[in-house]
Amino acid sequence: MTFEELDALYPNGFSDAYVQKLTLDYQNRNIEVQLSLRGNPPESPNCGEYQRAILVLRDFYYFVIEPPDAEHLWYPERPIQVNGYPDDGNQFPLLEHLKPHLSSDAFCCRFYVHDWNAFIHVAARNAQFSLVKSESPAGLRAPAL
Repeated sequence: MTFEELDALYPNGFSDAYVQKLTLDYQNRNIEVQLSLRGNPPESPNCGEYQRAILVLRDFYYFVIEPPDAEHLWYPERPIQVNGYPDDGNQFPLLEHLKPHLSSDAFCCRFYVHDWNAFIHVAARNAQFSLVKSESPAGLRAPAL
């Protein structure tokens, strides 16, 4: 599955998700992202509830973290808040150079990190997503800003 296909499966996609942990396995070319995202439709009374999830990007080609801008070097001690998008050559100029060298089934995506005013760029061949059962029956709330 591609990032775009996964993003379309959920009412809020990867908008305003919180990344708690990233694990890069260079030997096996996998990235595991532990995150929390809103799983209820925007018009739902529970739209602010977050669910824990794991995103696994398999057979990744690159994982690029832009540095924060100078005004965003310090941010709250909490998970980083992100929005997920397909990658864009205007935001990541190297994309036009790299994309022709990727396999035809590869996808390129980016996460805008609100806390840094910067992006994380990723290219991989496959994405898998799973929800993690919440320990709290009422669901999780967004971390305090």
